[in-house]
Amino acid sequence: MRGTGETLASHETMLASDVVTALDRAIGQNLATRVWERDASVWSNDPATQEKVEGRLGWLGVSDWLLERLSEMTKFAEEVRKDGFTHVVILGMGGSSLCVETLRDTFGSEHGYPELLVLDSTHPDQVLAIERACVLDKTLFIVASKSGTTLEPQCYYDYFWNRLESSGNDRRLHFAAITDPGTPLEKMGDDRGFRRVFSNPPDIGGRYSVLSYFGMLPAALAGINIERILSSASSEGGLSQAEEERNAPLAFGVFMGDWANNGRNKLTIVTPPELRSFGYWAEQLIAESTGKLGKGILPIEGESERAMMEDIDHRIYAHLTLGDGQLDEEDRERPAHIELHLNDKYDMGAQFFRWEFATAIAGELLGINPFDEPNVAESKAKTNEVLANYNASRPLPHEADFGNSPNAKALEAFLSANVKPNSYIAVMAYIERNAQSINALAALREKLSLTYHVPVTVGFGPRFLHSTGQLHKGGPDGGVFVQFVDTPKEDIAIPEKPYTFGTLIRAQAIGDFETLKKHNRAVVSFDLGTELIGALQKL
Repeated sequence: MRGTGETLASHETMLASDVVTALDRAIGQNLATRVWERDASVWSNDPATQEKVEGRLGWLGVSDWLLERLSEMTKFAEEVRKDGFTHVVILGMGGSSLCVETLRDTFGSEHGYPELLVLDSTHPDQVLAIERACVLDKTLFIVASKSGTTLEPQCYYDYFWNRLESSGNDRRLHFAAITDPGTPLEKMGDDRGFRRVFSNPPDIGGRYSVLSYFGMLPAALAGINIERILSSASSEGGLSQAEEERNAPLAFGVFMGDWANNGRNKLTIVTPPELRSFGYWAEQLIAESTGKLGKGILPIEGESERAMMEDIDHRIYAHLTLGDGQLDEEDRERPAHIELHLNDKYDMGAQFFRWEFATAIAGELLGINPFDEPNVAESKAKTNEVLANYNASRPLPHEADFGNSPNAKALEAFLSANVKPNSYIAVMAYIERNAQSINALAALREKLSLTYHVPVTVGFGPRFLHSTGQLHKGGPDGGVFVQFVDTPKEDIAIPEKPYTFGTLIRAQAIGDFETLKKHNRAVVSFDLGTELIGALQKL
């Protein structure tokens, strides 16, 4: 697929005969047309489910909707820049923050525009790292939450609103919000006099929101040319309406869904260094959308070349190529490999739409609703249960059975007993995400993959609870889960809450652990203490 709209069945990418048959079936059933007609029966015959699906299809036309509001965003960005803001911090979680991280890492900030920072962790070390990376009285904070009630962004907001109280500036002008119309966040922003509250279309789920205000407004604030990104997405949307093999988003969705139905349900995402963080966004889209009812596609990003070759019989490969880059001829001729080409970075807009449309199509082939996330709510409820009746003088519920001392032999025994053919290992790290921890976990990841010959994913908590956590609990059985927690260097209070950020992330880890056990998943927890890098290296 090395050109906009080029067929996947061309010489560029070979498809297995049964995938071609499935693509012909999809075309014969007018699947693309029905999606664009918002026909919810594509995914369910249940009237109640159909009604919910109909309320989640706004992503189909949002790029055109936002192009009509382009000047609104660019004028706001110019206002923020001229007012001397040097940083913009996104206070979000899940899709609303991962899309910004992808755009930030891919494009950076234009000269003279604020630097984009993303806070999507309740770990106190992470909160403090963000605070220390910016000058508070020159920072704009954007509270991003579809529901307007998400716990983590509310806690971030309370903390920084409180920190700016004595700054000497009008702190109201340091805050903006992106949310659905009529949410508590919208009301709070209006009541407290935020600089601006942006109302997003309510019929878009968080993981499908990159081409809405959630992704494009922060990009505009960084000086990124969002018109080119949105125009690229709009063009791809037009191509996705064709009932023919040249419909690349349709063909990609059939490629994923049909292979998953035939035992290859591990999607390996391969990118050039310039597009490295695209995998973060794609991972949460695929996992949260497809991982339910015991089915699902496991997305795997960020692996080493050696690890990518483990368990190849259960994998498919999606290769992103950029500019003059291209897929090796040997890989291109393999039926389980697909090439997705970008002429330049601004083709990222087309890729965002392509992956969203393809995920919706894969959901149809899998027989699931790709627009709900039932087990995400389950994990939230378990966290709330752990925090209920919190008392600082006693341990959190279940804490006595949680967090073993780091021990390589204990880890080896656990994995040897539970890793089976077609398993995967998920490393879930409730620790600060920085260069040291990323590198330490990458080294552990490769060692585990090469030792146990299965894919290994790495996620930082609690952000994965709002994305891949759905697949962990609701997807196919066979995942083996290794959880890490630590002791923060410095804990900090959350205004208006009886507990600290350190307590909150510990409760989220316990809630995740208990929910995995409830679903009979193989899970072990290690407490790395205060020297987490050394403890990881010992493991």
